[in-house]
Amino acid sequence: MMKKIKKRFITNIIFNIIALISTAVALVFCVYIYKLDMIPSKYLTIAFVVIGVIYLILLLFTLPRKLKRRIKIVCCVFFIINALIFGYGIKYSDKTISFLENVGYDLVQKEDYDVKVLSKSSITSKEGLKGKKIGIFKNDSYDDVVKYLKKDVDCEIIDYNDAVKFFEDLADGTIDAVIASNNVYDLLGEDLSYMKLNIKNVHVVGVPIKGEIDEVVKVVDVTNTPFNIYIAGGDKEGSINKVMNTDVNMVVSVDPINHKLLLTSIPRDYYVVLPSKGENVYDKLTHAGYYGVQESIKAVEKLLDIEINYYAKVNFTTIEKVVDAIGGVDVNSDYTFKFSDPSRGLYFSYNKGMNHLNGKQALGFARERESFSDGDVQRVKDQQKVIDAVISKMTSAQKMLSKYTDILDAIKDNFATNLDGKAIKRLVNMQLSDMRGWKSESQNLVGTSAMSNKCYSIPNMNLYVMKPNAESVQANSQKIKDFLSNK
Repeated sequence: MMKKIKKRFITNIIFNIIALISTAVALVFCVYIYKLDMIPSKYLTIAFVVIGVIYLILLLFTLPRKLKRRIKIVCCVFFIINALIFGYGIKYSDKTISFLENVGYDLVQKEDYDVKVLSKSSITSKEGLKGKKIGIFKNDSYDDVVKYLKKDVDCEIIDYNDAVKFFEDLADGTIDAVIASNNVYDLLGEDLSYMKLNIKNVHVVGVPIKGEIDEVVKVVDVTNTPFNIYIAGGDKEGSINKVMNTDVNMVVSVDPINHKLLLTSIPRDYYVVLPSKGENVYDKLTHAGYYGVQESIKAVEKLLDIEINYYAKVNFTTIEKVVDAIGGVDVNSDYTFKFSDPSRGLYFSYNKGMNHLNGKQALGFARERESFSDGDVQRVKDQQKVIDAVISKMTSAQKMLSKYTDILDAIKDNFATNLDGKAIKRLVNMQLSDMRGWKSESQNLVGTSAMSNKCYSIPNMNLYVMKPNAESVQANSQKIKDFLSNK
């Protein structure tokens, strides 16, 4: 008899412990959800009341000693299930809160200047550069590049303004190494590919970019005022803080009142004014990124005669990780074509019609231009298709629930924006309040292929550019203005 009483006593204690632990988990979950501040009050109140009633009923059937053991077992099973569900809810909420606290962080922009030598050179590190002649391609950051290089390496500096002479002197041994921004090295894969110059990296000099990113912010109430976001898609992997060419230049106009989006794409080689460099200083839009995202924003604002409220910066790594996190995307191709990037070992084929793409394949689809007669114009259309596919899949309820933490992990370290966490919370709260879908439409600027030797970043060299079509610029600009004024 005593054994039976003792066993029942121990069983009751176990039941009570399970009940109290589950109740504590539920309370912590409620605190996290309240702190998250993304769920509308009407839903939050209902959720708290329902959780409270459920736990009150379960506790009433578990805590009293005289209730049947079977009933208590059933209640404990519910307690355990609820604890697991709310435990996952805490994990999701904590990850979301952490993400939102950091999503609007200050973008510390830094440009990497690679020191390169011939592939056959015996120099393999910065130690081997001591006492050597290093050619430097001059630009606005010349003084800072020299300053930071001299901190690392005791060497002789040779100045260059001519990119061809710069690489020719390296090839014939006049200088031992070169240092330049990535847009200069990119010439070896494009305009100077005929030189067939094989070089390797032996050192990196990081130079902070001057200029305040906050000066481009035009804050609005994102729940009731239409606004523009500039999407800057960098052409490199790794840290989002690096300045780089922008392969993707897109203005996303958002109308939160009518739940509409307008995507306006600008070709990377569009020949535009760099406002901070002077009224008549021109360059490719893609090169504006080398002076910080603020320069790209100013160039787009001047081109389209609009205001950019916010920016979002992504790069190769962002696209790959996000697409993989959501299990790939389905994109409808206008053509059958191939993409290759030997430097990264990428070779893909795409069929006309629907294609299911993983991260690397989606990136290749959005980057290809040489396969098309209208080059960059088709590329921006394909970029819009990939972005539409990603948005469509990410906003589906099933995908968000099953891949939520994966999506946040993919974005966390590969995304920068000045749209702060509070603004994002208000947008999510608004979306959950009415659950309306979003309608999107696209447009893109067109132009005429040309050559110019007056590109600010690389002067005195004939480079491919796209001269803006005035009618196209005017039409795209007006459509954005009409969209924002709800016409």
